[in-house]
Amino acid sequence: MSDIASRELLVEVGCEELPPLALDRLTAAFYDGVCSGLEEAGISFDREQSRSYSTPRRMSLLFSDVAERQPDRVLERKGPSVNAAFDDDGQPTRAALGFAASVGQPVAALERLETDKGAWLFCHVDETGKPLSDLLFPILAQALDRLPVPRPMRWSDHDFSFVRPVHWLVVVHGTEVIEGELYGCKAGRETHGHRIHAPGAHPLESAEGYAERLQELHVIVDPDARRARIREEVEQAGKATGGIARITPELLDEVNNIVEWPVAVACTFEARFLSVPQEALIASMESHQKFFPVLDEQGALTSSFVVVANIESRDEQAMGAGFERVIRPRLADAQFFWEQDLKQPLDRWSAQLDSVVFQKDLGTIGDKSRRIASISKQIAELAGAEAAVAEAAARQCKLDLVSLMVGEFPELQGVMGAYYLTHAKALDGVPEAVRGHYQPRFAGDALPATRAGQIVALADRIDTLVGIFAVGLKPTGNKDPFALRRSAIAVIRLLEEGPFDLTIAALVDLASETLAEQLEPDAGVRGDVRHFILERLKNHLVEGGTPLRQVNAVLAAPLGSLADLRARLDALAHFMGQDGAESLAAANKRIGNILKKQEMP
Repeated sequence: MSDIASRELLVEVGCEELPPLALDRLTAAFYDGVCSGLEEAGISFDREQSRSYSTPRRMSLLFSDVAERQPDRVLERKGPSVNAAFDDDGQPTRAALGFAASVGQPVAALERLETDKGAWLFCHVDETGKPLSDLLFPILAQALDRLPVPRPMRWSDHDFSFVRPVHWLVVVHGTEVIEGELYGCKAGRETHGHRIHAPGAHPLESAEGYAERLQELHVIVDPDARRARIREEVEQAGKATGGIARITPELLDEVNNIVEWPVAVACTFEARFLSVPQEALIASMESHQKFFPVLDEQGALTSSFVVVANIESRDEQAMGAGFERVIRPRLADAQFFWEQDLKQPLDRWSAQLDSVVFQKDLGTIGDKSRRIASISKQIAELAGAEAAVAEAAARQCKLDLVSLMVGEFPELQGVMGAYYLTHAKALDGVPEAVRGHYQPRFAGDALPATRAGQIVALADRIDTLVGIFAVGLKPTGNKDPFALRRSAIAVIRLLEEGPFDLTIAALVDLASETLAEQLEPDAGVRGDVRHFILERLKNHLVEGGTPLRQVNAVLAAPLGSLADLRARLDALAHFMGQDGAESLAAANKRIGNILKKQEMP
């Protein structure tokens, strides 16, 4: 059992408001970096009981049972060979003398190590472990220097930079401060509480009870506890208005990194704004203001919303009125965009698409829309779907890109297009297809709800894949500016889950022939696109639980439709589950190897 004392170690780096979208990633990297540094230095600690904390103004690390120094070690030092260590008269050479000096021993005290390669000078050296105080600050500095900081800042006249200016530094081991300096701040024991409820510096007696002490200072330093409190308070505030607060994981995480002492406040806006599509109002509240919309039981937006403040106000009503004043101009902007967009004829937007460049060699968004329309029509005819709906939806699926609303809220593309087409009394089925054609946007996202939407989505993705490969911009390494990997996965899912009896090769050929009016994709490009999609298909199947061996076996045969591929995989899985399957497969492999060696007539 080690006789080295161990205590809790607290490190707190206090900053100006840290970027909320990066805070979790920065804190995790800081924690991992210091953990690695302590382990490499041989400083023992209980990693399972250690953890990180964070608020908008601090990144904190609390390590459990951290040893006060490295353990003493006995090092085995191997020196020169005996033949090289002594001359013909048996006197030590410079090599022997140098080795003896390096281990602090006279030559006569050195041992000899016999190996199968000869004898060597050898010495056991007792090394006293270094104290934590000598090792910690280089570890902290290295971990902080390696943080994935998107835009480092300089402040004052310092020659160093960090994600935000650093204003205080706490480094306490047990009850003792470990002296050192980072970013111009000397380490101490004084933390900072809430700016309003507990301003100024407050001493920490020890590393123990850190979270509880911050709670007294109106700071919930545990991000998990703070997130749970925000969710609970927002849900209660939404329920108090008679509705259900809409809480997305992304907004919850962002708000969690904006406040230290969350207090939910229920507010309202004028009902007249509800004439605007609710997606636009929700985007305005969530994206611009970080407010939580309130929905009714049917999922329709109400005129209530919830704000998470960073302070307990003596006059909550006045605070709520302030938030209502803040949201009103944003909602008015959304209303203005909506009303102005409705005044624009769709033909004018269609003409504007011809001035918006998609890619310099592939033409404009208007060119792309016409290609998608042609591909969609042909896919619909092959699939036995209503070609007129698919073609019309494809031709108009990008119209909203030049609208004022999508210019302000890019995430609403497709959604707003459906509203504008409905208002213009477009062909039945077209608005729904336009709304869904960007799906699936990410792994696990739903497919478009209608068949026409699935056709347009498929045509859009395959046109992008073939076109970008044709101009020589296929992905390299981590660079994929046109999100071609995501497009390939979308093509796979649409072919696999949608009602299409199309092969990947046929789809690539269809897009290539359509593109030929502008740019002729040669056979090499078509092959590259097929290979690119097949590689994604293989990964998709393996990630879905199919053994790689079975995937490779099925893909070794000519590939038909993905429905046929799935049927063959199921048949193979059934076969491999039967008695004797392994021996039959081994026998078949042996027969194949024998036949390869025979000259067939």
